[in-house]
Amino acid sequence: MMATGRDEERCRVMQSWENPAKDYASKMLVSVPPETPLTRVQEVLDAHQITAVPVIDARGALCGIVSSTDLLRVARIEMQSPRSMARMWPGPHLAKDVMRGDVVTIDEAAPLRDAAAKMVERRIHRVVVTRAGRASAVLSTRDAMRAILEARVTDPVSRVMQTDLATVDIGESIDVAVGRLTDESVRGLVVVDEGFPVGVFTQREAIQARALPAAFRKTPVEQIMSYETICHDAATPLYRVAGQALGMNVRRILVVDGRRLVGIATGFDLARYMTL
Repeated sequence: MMATGRDEERCRVMQSWENPAKDYASKMLVSVPPETPLTRVQEVLDAHQITAVPVIDARGALCGIVSSTDLLRVARIEMQSPRSMARMWPGPHLAKDVMRGDVVTIDEAAPLRDAAAKMVERRIHRVVVTRAGRASAVLSTRDAMRAILEARVTDPVSRVMQTDLATVDIGESIDVAVGRLTDESVRGLVVVDEGFPVGVFTQREAIQARALPAAFRKTPVEQIMSYETICHDAATPLYRVAGQALGMNVRRILVVDGRRLVGIATGFDLARYMTL
């Protein structure tokens, strides 16, 4: 039986997932020393528009990783009780105080598919790429988006979107939104107005809320939500979704049916596509 055009496309796409991880990983390694204050860690994340940074000591050894999730955890404790925070973290808050030591790594020569599989298995958004046992780069779900774009994957976004949505009403308070992020263990909430998506509230906004007066945190989440959203119909090809997400530097794609929110797709979901 002759292969159809669809079969040929699938074979081509699957073959691209065998390319080495180093072909898609970052070209430079952004890292911080263990003694880096958390305020500086946040500055590094913002400057490079990333959500996690490896912690590497003076010998070049990989000690751990600090993500926005870790910073949000500290920020929420500070918001709730500054005094208890001071007892829990005596002195300056440093990267070594909150980093996670179980860093998932992959050799630079390993296939991209293996990197995606590790992210899916561990439910993480990045792996540290190593060369001769030393950290040399990071491969993230944004890199998975780029791989999807370059492979011109035409499957619809509906194939990978999540339908179990974490939302917050536009009139809910900032404090409620911060609490929901932590309680539901998600990286972002879709802000809705009568069911239609109007923005997102992510860990970045939650961390920024730390500096706000307590009275202001009682005001609607609309005050500090991000308007940088992308809405696509469920039938939109994945490569087009990935391309626009990369172009606009957003990590979440909202999927709609008319004016109704029906799903969400993230870089993690696009990485998962490589393991299907």
